Amino acid sequence: MSQNIKPEVNTVSYADFNNPAGQTTIQGIRGVSESENLYIAGSLVGQNNLVQGLIYEGTLKGSGNEGKWYNVNFPSSPEATVINTSCYGPNNGPNGTIQVVGSYKISASTGKVPSGNLGFFYEGPVDGSGTWFQVSPNDGNTNNVFVHSIMGGLAVGNYDVDNDKNGYAFLFDIVNKKCTDFKVPDALTTTLYGIWHNGGDSYTMAGGYTSLKFGKISQAFLIDYNSKTKQTSNLKSFSYKNEVVLSIITHFEGITISKNGGYNMPSDWLTVNGAKNGASFVAVNRNSDGSFGEANWIDVDFPDSGLTSANTVYRNNILGIYVVVEGTDTKIVSSFVAKVDIEQ
Repeated sequence: MSQNIKPEVNTVSYADFNNPAGQTTIQGIRGVSESENLYIAGSLVGQNNLVQGLIYEGTLKGSGNEGKWYNVNFPSSPEATVINTSCYGPNNGPNGTIQVVGSYKISASTGKVPSGNLGFFYEGPVDGSGTWFQVSPNDGNTNNVFVHSIMGGLAVGNYDVDNDKNGYAFLFDIVNKKCTDFKVPDALTTTLYGIWHNGGDSYTMAGGYTSLKFGKISQAFLIDYNSKTKQTSNLKSFSYKNEVVLSIITHFEGITISKNGGYNMPSDWLTVNGAKNGASFVAVNRNSDGSFGEANWIDVDFPDSGLTSANTVYRNNILGIYVVVEGTDTKIVSSFVAKVDIEQ
């Protein structure tokens, strides 16, 4: 059974959603256990362009003014000063705590400064006063690590190796603090941006990949993963509007479960020759044999903006950023929430 998606006119309502303190980038969301509140993760650009991690706890009402925002940052040390923290995926931790994954940058006092971003896992109170842990896939032989999403004891992310920016994906076991590489079969590059815990050993993951079969075309994908057997199943590729020729890049930015046991994803895409780029809400159901069905696409385009990006999803709500150009080159970046009119 497919979700009842109404005609694509007047199906999306939009609202700003920002930290009043400055430029906000929303990147992840998760419902708070036994509460109507949500955890929303992101980053805040403050004075001198300093980027701080953000966690919001509250509802989606009031454009971000009805809940509470927390600035959280990976701790500096005598050897390294943290100059940038960005929170991507929040999740419910044990005993009322929060778990957060993301990335950070350092400016070392001594020794060699790592190139690019370092990954992190956090667990503790929502104010950031708990335990921070550096996530280092590939034995640390990386120059860019982003941990994107976490649920059910597993996190997913991406990294580059030295100057090879082809895109490598990994899973991170938060109990054993161990990273395991992941690759879509026969893929040239793989990105993992979302993970959903179905219960027990069952997970569903979302992202994108390139392959020799499709050349320069990048497709989104869904795949099931068993944490006990380490086996994958039900891989399915997706392109914008279900037509490969329409886009050269289609990517899922996250994942949430829908009411009928399917999944909703935020997607960014770029059409052939770079003629148009945009964002969509994507709904995919399970077939009777457990495989994934065809995708239903609803475009998300914040009114009067020059660019809209879909970064995360909660039920039938897409959150991300939009850009408005003022004057000749001044770009104003803001975050938003878009509610899609579907049955949930």
